Amino acid sequence: MLNTYYHGADGDKILSIIDSGQMLPDARGELFFSQYTPDSCFMHGADRKRRASFVIKVAADIPEGVAVKRVETPGVRDTVIVRTADPIRVQVLELLVRRIEDGVGRLERVSGAHTIRGYLLR
Repeated sequence: MLNTYYHGADGDKILSIIDSGQMLPDARGELFFSQYTPDSCFMHGADRKRRASFVIKVAADIPEGVAVKRVETPGVRDTVIVRTADPIRVQVLELLVRRIEDGVGRLERVSGAHTIRGYLLR
């Protein structure tokens, strides 16, 4: 089942996701996404090295039989928790970048895995 979700992560983790084409569950066997909006994911995508916060939009291939739970978690009203011991195949579609410069927030969008990779490596 292919679904589009948002996920906050630092730049190095995003590069790893692009390179491997998959996302790994955490130690509890869970992956967390936002179903409808990227806004609440920026808090999970802080990247001190790049002085920005990142959210990726992914097309996730969730196999049949994998548990998917829709709940509200602190700060994320539209949380989707995927419970699995196995990696989930994903395609990174878009990178959303939030930077604060001179006290003003700025949002940038970068599309396509190749372009995103170049952006994060510069």
